[in-house]
Amino acid sequence: MDNWPYIATANRACSLLYSYIKEHSSGKWILPVNVCPDVPLTFCLAKVDFTFVDIDHDTLCLDFEQVKEIISKEPDSYVGVLFVRTYGVLTDTIQDFRALKAIKDGLNIIDDRCLCVPERKPNMQGADMVLYSTGHCKQIDFNGGGLAFYQKDEKYLIDSSLYYDGSDEETAYKEAYKEGTPLRQIPIGWLKMEEYLTPVKYLDKIEAATKERIKQRERLNTIYKVNLTESIQMPDGFQTWRFNIRVPKELKMPILNSLFKNALFASSHYHSVNKLFDTQNYPVSDALSGSVINLFNDNYYNQEKALKTCKTVMNIMDKYKFTPPI
Repeated sequence: MDNWPYIATANRACSLLYSYIKEHSSGKWILPVNVCPDVPLTFCLAKVDFTFVDIDHDTLCLDFEQVKEIISKEPDSYVGVLFVRTYGVLTDTIQDFRALKAIKDGLNIIDDRCLCVPERKPNMQGADMVLYSTGHCKQIDFNGGGLAFYQKDEKYLIDSSLYYDGSDEETAYKEAYKEGTPLRQIPIGWLKMEEYLTPVKYLDKIEAATKERIKQRERLNTIYKVNLTESIQMPDGFQTWRFNIRVPKELKMPILNSLFKNALFASSHYHSVNKLFDTQNYPVSDALSGSVINLFNDNYYNQEKALKTCKTVMNIMDKYKFTPPI
């Protein structure tokens, strides 16, 4: 299809991820610690070992220098690296991927672009798998669906023995985050693997939704850029999935609480996911988690709400400019 013979679709991106790592499970995988909790939980379901690595201070994506050091010390222990496009940032990683493969021949690299708009013919930049999602709150939101491109002939294999009972893993990990303790029990029974639309139908559906998605993003992002102080705005490359701001950690909860009080919405995203498994510290990811606020720029929001959001944020910033809360 369109010069891409190696392509698969499924009911969700985690189904495609599960299928792939089950076939490439002869060693450990490296994951960025700011990844969505469903990713390590998928590894747990597949019984594939993994280790977390912090993110880079500047790129906010996986710290390649740390990864190179880890793999160089134990090349036989690692079989793959999962790279996440933080907030949908689409930078050039060709040289970084190439450098990792030079250290470990046969290393598998998954490029997780679940917060990016899916492309019909993506530049894979040397990754072995490029993964997209059209699930809830993704850029193209069909409340389900995953798409994968491969460098080699990979098949989406449904594991008919994978236990499923409709369990809600999101409730489990959100409760753990709230309590500030690791998961008491790793969730099972939450991933149902199913077929989805054919690639041609799926990509046609995505393309039909993309134009309006981009228009809405530009409308709301313009409001945020004009009405929020520039010093708290993240660089443009991080402003596709949501419009992201970084504020002093003392102001994050006052801002969120004020937004909610005024019937407005925002999210506090990207906890360091290791908190679900252990108590280690990852300084860069922890700092990002403590300061970032995601402002909506999709069809769940409108221009009036975006303007009110800006006013609310700036009111809190001004209120605590010289006397931040204790």
